[in-house]
Amino acid sequence: MKTLLLSLFLFSGLLAIPGAEGTVVPYRTGLKIFFVNRVENFVDNTKDVCDSYSGRDWRESQKYFGKLIKDYSEYYSSLSQEKKNRVNKALGKYVGMTFKAGVDVSIDVLKEIYRRAPSVLEGVYEGSGLKDLFESN
Repeated sequence: MKTLLLSLFLFSGLLAIPGAEGTVVPYRTGLKIFFVNRVENFVDNTKDVCDSYSGRDWRESQKYFGKLIKDYSEYYSSLSQEKKNRVNKALGKYVGMTFKAGVDVSIDVLKEIYRRAPSVLEGVYEGSGLKDLFESN
């Protein structure tokens, strides 16, 4: 019985691996201590699979992104500058990926990101593909 349960658990995990056809990478809220890692993982995992995203997938991803922004607003004052820079860079990468995919980002989200701007711009540079374009030579 234990073997069967373990096999089912492992099999169900395989079905939910990011990158599987039609799978949108989720963002889950959790403990503040892991916030920066959750943001970076969400963005990096999204980058790995977003080339296959449909419009519907991007809308779902934007909902997760909204949750991420809400968490960031709550945690912002308690994060060190180094952690803020890491989050901002990841947010910028995500926004760059949406630009590259032709997805509209809401003005409210852009305003919130603008307030934390410098490292966001670095992320946009990477996420939009401009870094690869300009540094490929």
